[in-house]
Amino acid sequence: MKSIPLSFIAQRSRQQGSALIMVLWLITMLGMIVYSMHRIVAHDLDLTIAQKQSFRARQLAEMGLNWAMNPAVKEYDTAILNQTLEDGESFSVKIRGEGGRMNMNAILQQGEASRTFLAKLFNLWGLDNDQADVLFDIMVDWTDTNSTKLLHGLEKEDYVAMYGENTPYPFNRPFYNLEEMLLVPGFDQVVANLPDWRDYFTIYSAGKVDLNEAEAKVLAAVAVALEGTSDPATDFPDKLEDAQELVVERWGPDGIEDTEDDIKFQNQDEMNTALSSLGLDGADPAVQTIFGVNDQTVHIESVATVGEYRKRVVLIVRNRTGTPQILTREEVPLFQ
Repeated sequence: MKSIPLSFIAQRSRQQGSALIMVLWLITMLGMIVYSMHRIVAHDLDLTIAQKQSFRARQLAEMGLNWAMNPAVKEYDTAILNQTLEDGESFSVKIRGEGGRMNMNAILQQGEASRTFLAKLFNLWGLDNDQADVLFDIMVDWTDTNSTKLLHGLEKEDYVAMYGENTPYPFNRPFYNLEEMLLVPGFDQVVANLPDWRDYFTIYSAGKVDLNEAEAKVLAAVAVALEGTSDPATDFPDKLEDAQELVVERWGPDGIEDTEDDIKFQNQDEMNTALSSLGLDGADPAVQTIFGVNDQTVHIESVATVGEYRKRVVLIVRNRTGTPQILTREEVPLFQ
């Protein structure tokens, strides 16, 4: 019997080992491919679910707006305006008067007559007297229709020097939306000190601050600015307490907001009584220029939740209970 050479046995062993290594390598590669495909499919699935939830949240927010646009629906109809649906879906809608904010266009159109008022507001929000005067002049020059520069203001040639020949600034017209205020040089100082500045201003109301709708912080800010004290920031906390008491009074006997017994001031005498609680004289022409009641511009805010996703849509409408006129509709980030 002929024996098999050892060299042949060694060669066969090497071939078998190489084949085994190749098989293991192929199994590893197939495993990596399967894992990668699993990750891709899982990512695409997560993305699809997120897109679906985001779209659904926007749908629900729009549904809330549609409910609120019905003129028969009141601010206190919480069963309609706050609904929880299946699978954790919900929407919540608030109907507020847009007149509860200060109309920046209306204030600036008063020109020099509004300098002290706006300067004191800017003082309240961290600007010194010189900075407040400069910002006032720049804002007036930005929104007026002429090319005459105020003492500290900026006109076309100044913006050309800063940004070049193709600059569109200044617009020389009223603000079309609140975001345009961010373009005004120096207003970023106000924003830095007042992150919720959008709660204080509007460009859509009839012009005056509606005493029935303004939040306590807005009432307090307007009151200290009208009083013209040398240190509005020091006086603000006490004024805010007075304003909060006035807001609670508006809630009626039950002390709960958005119920049927909420109180609305209807005439000058009722306004004067309410304003006196803020330390203001309702007969003062400066006060009458700022405050009013029953502004017909409505701010509707709808927030919808689907899973981990939330959407907030704001609709501003004039004359909601009559012939409505939609002034703007925008999706607002929830962190603003």
